[in-house]
Amino acid sequence: MIVAVIPALDEAGSIGAVVDDLKPHVDRVVVVDNGSRDDTAAVAAARGALVALEPRRGYGAACLHGIARAVELDATLIVML
Repeated sequence: MIVAVIPALDEAGSIGAVVDDLKPHVDRVVVVDNGSRDDTAAVAAARGALVALEPRRGYGAACLHGIARAVELDATLIVML
């Protein structure tokens, strides 16, 4: 299973298009919301992404949380964006 992991912070304006563009190429898209103050999580979920919330701020924390979620999904390949 190929899982794309996207750490995101305040990306409501662009996350939907990114998820849409990825879906034909991967089995699952995981968007890790890293404390957004906009509708990033809602937009990603509406486009079919699995949304994981990571309250610890920082790109590294978001990436690690996304990798952990991908492993839980039995990913054989993880694509980081």
